[in-house]
Amino acid sequence: MTALNLIGRGKINQHATLLLFQKIEELRAVPLEQLNAGEFETPSGTFTINWRIEDHVPYLGTKQIRCRILYNPTQAVVVESLFYRSE
Repeated sequence: MTALNLIGRGKINQHATLLLFQKIEELRAVPLEQLNAGEFETPSGTFTINWRIEDHVPYLGTKQIRCRILYNPTQAVVVESLFYRSE
């Protein structure tokens, strides 16, 4: 029983990580001037993709982007990433 539970959690983590990488690639492809500050969310099956964009963090002309993948039944953060974009 424990082994099956661990395999299930492993699949959840793997799927969440793939969703995170896809969202990061999406956000990197968007021109910098089109990335508006704010918090955004979109459902994706049993997950919710959440990302927050902040302007001028840590310095002028930079955008800080935090992406999180939440597991819907518990709304627990499975995986997250923090990265920066600048010209």
